[in-house]
Amino acid sequence: MRARMMRWRTRNPLAMVALLAATAGWSVGCSTLGPRTVAGDRFAYNQAGAQSVKEQLLLNLVRLSQGKPLYFVEVASMLSQYSFDAELAASLEANNLHGIYGPALRAAYPVTGDDVIEPRRLTNVGVNLQYSDTPTITYRPLTGEAFANRVMSAIAPDTLIYLAHAGWGIDRLLACCVQQINGISNRMVYCDDEQGSPDAPAFDRLCGLLARLQDRGVLRFAEEADGGVMRPICYITDASASDRGELRELRQLLGYPVEGELRLRVTNSPVRVGADELAIETRSVLATMYAISRECFEAPTNGKGASPWMRVSRAGIPQADPHVQICESGNWYYISKSDWTSKRTFALLSYLFSLQAAPSTGQEAPLVSIPAGR
Repeated sequence: MRARMMRWRTRNPLAMVALLAATAGWSVGCSTLGPRTVAGDRFAYNQAGAQSVKEQLLLNLVRLSQGKPLYFVEVASMLSQYSFDAELAASLEANNLHGIYGPALRAAYPVTGDDVIEPRRLTNVGVNLQYSDTPTITYRPLTGEAFANRVMSAIAPDTLIYLAHAGWGIDRLLACCVQQINGISNRMVYCDDEQGSPDAPAFDRLCGLLARLQDRGVLRFAEEADGGVMRPICYITDASASDRGELRELRQLLGYPVEGELRLRVTNSPVRVGADELAIETRSVLATMYAISRECFEAPTNGKGASPWMRVSRAGIPQADPHVQICESGNWYYISKSDWTSKRTFALLSYLFSLQAAPSTGQEAPLVSIPAGR
């Protein structure tokens, strides 16, 4: 809580006039106090909230890499209350003891030895100003059904299509968020050796082919209405002579005819059932974070090389200007501000976590409201 108080009293007439003018001007200025706080407070809370989200996400990645359970605390609300109180008191006393009626007044009210007030007027002015700012932050731990929906539930294929339309590379999306496509499996999340993921090289090749053909316009994702429901669709068109070799390889990997245009319904399934389906089995946010946490550190916990999508460094002291850093178990973990690839993947995790937010069911976890100034 921030508070400012000011009290001032004077008997000087000139000072009184100046004080009244200053108080009136200050009061008029404070009549628009609320709008004036928006520019500063809105961006201050925005920056603080964004930084807190990044640090919490990195902290949970570190926890997963160390075999610890993750834990999320959501900021449910930010409330800042302002108050301004102004009080002005003025009194004016006049006497005529020295005027034309002075003798009669002195006879009626004889002076008892006290000093006679010499001035004919006595002015007394008092001002009391008080300003306070009381921010209150409400926190909610992510538990129960909300935790299951946002962290444990599989990511919808529609979400990946939205992100692809927003500019994310399809290879990054598939490598991080998809477990298998048409039966071709990505690396197993909880497996330590390549024997548990025999299709991993083919999956990596598939992701690379899809990314290149998407960049050239051969592969496109869209949404179309089907019985009143919007469903994701994948279009694979004929390629130019320079792209036909890669397109043929892609079709063979996915099990489609090597000639002709394809219109494929994208389904969230590990196995393709129909000839016109593209079966994509997505991971949950937890599985995505766990898979990245096993490969993103300088000494990956899976014994293999570091992930090409994100790198988290470790140091014994805090860094001067990182993208984000946290301290856990006596070490500082950070993502370099100059590492664009890692920053993009880290942002992807943040967007996935936000997009998985489920509607409220009315059974929320307990709220913790903390006055920030106390």
